[in-house]
Amino acid sequence: MDAVRLLEELIRIDSANPFVCHEVDPDDPATWKLAGNETRITAYLEGRLREAGFAVRRQPAHAGPDGTVYHNLLAEKGRGPASILFYGHMDTVTARPWLSREQALTPVQSSRRIDGRDREIMTGLGANDMKAGLAAALEALAPLEPDGWRIKLAFGVDEEYYSTGGYVLSRSDFLDDVRAVVVPETGDGPNTRHGTGTITLGRLGRCECVIDVAGTGGHGAQAHDPALVSAAAETVKIAARLERLRAEYRERFTFCAEPMPAADATGEIAGSTFVSRVEAGDGSLSIPSAGRILVSFQLTPGVTVASRFKLLDDLVAAMYASGELARVKVSGEFRPVRVSLRKRPTPFNEAFCTPADHPFTRHMRGIVDETVGFRAFNMGWSNADENLFAMARPELPILNLSPLGRDCHKADEWVELASIHELVCILHAAAARFGEYLKVSG
Repeated sequence: MDAVRLLEELIRIDSANPFVCHEVDPDDPATWKLAGNETRITAYLEGRLREAGFAVRRQPAHAGPDGTVYHNLLAEKGRGPASILFYGHMDTVTARPWLSREQALTPVQSSRRIDGRDREIMTGLGANDMKAGLAAALEALAPLEPDGWRIKLAFGVDEEYYSTGGYVLSRSDFLDDVRAVVVPETGDGPNTRHGTGTITLGRLGRCECVIDVAGTGGHGAQAHDPALVSAAAETVKIAARLERLRAEYRERFTFCAEPMPAADATGEIAGSTFVSRVEAGDGSLSIPSAGRILVSFQLTPGVTVASRFKLLDDLVAAMYASGELARVKVSGEFRPVRVSLRKRPTPFNEAFCTPADHPFTRHMRGIVDETVGFRAFNMGWSNADENLFAMARPELPILNLSPLGRDCHKADEWVELASIHELVCILHAAAARFGEYLKVSG
């Protein structure tokens, strides 16, 4: 079971998330139905897992608008009271950035000069995010049958949209005997250029807030009337203030205080914020009576979703206090700007970080160092399913180990072939030597 050949087969299977949600009741996310596209890849991987000696079952994750049920794959083998979990997601983002769907689903091997070295790479949709990780895990774990601990391997659906697969898994008893989690997911963050020599300790969290802005309405032909307040104009004022916040926003977090072998590595990461959408009015001859802004935050550990809500609430209050915002009245009633969390069927993600001196981190650092040479710790800018695992099971050490690759969510996404083979060796050792960690961790 060669990981590179597996990766080629996986790229050819279209598992692009449709990003379609039928909101049966827009105010009740529990009623929402998400379209999916993982049926073929689920069947393919289920067969491969059984060939590799895993006992496999399907875990229902969500149902689509047409009633199709999309499943996580839960696999395990070995004997023992404790287990190590390897996790990956089966969906990819859309093929739209590529020249064509056919190009996106055609794996291509080529040579490219990257970071001063000639490298053999493979391009294709999901090559790096994260079908290379799925392929590496299958090759790495196939030969093993441990006695004294168990190997668990879970493949989830819908990571790229609402993480429904990760959410269902995080709340299930499949994690009850898990003592550590390894995710061969693509690495982003400040220290990713060292590929498999990097251990990612955690990820930033994310939340989205909605700011609803009222206007008076009125006939556009009478726009000169100073009593008429345009929701579009008020919305623009708030958006401009949020743009200043984007430039000022620096919630810093130190994920590693110790020196690292890579001279260019940093132990610090910062959160961020930006306005993702602004809308107001309907384009008719009426003064806009409603506007809306969507604001996204990437959260560092310790920065909560509730605190970002309060940050925006305070920003709006300050704009009222300074007179920058009009106090809009409709039928004599004050219609204030309102801040809320954007509705979604799964929770927003808090950030997490496994300590650099955690026993499992030290154990995996030793394996990485013996295999390819440890270069740096890292923390991911983006959030993923493992954030949900950390929220549900905060005691679990969770580490990302990734191949060298870039250009996720873009055309010509690529992964280096040599780093896939290196990752296979690291994942194999992580599973084969898990008993060593169990002894030192008690």
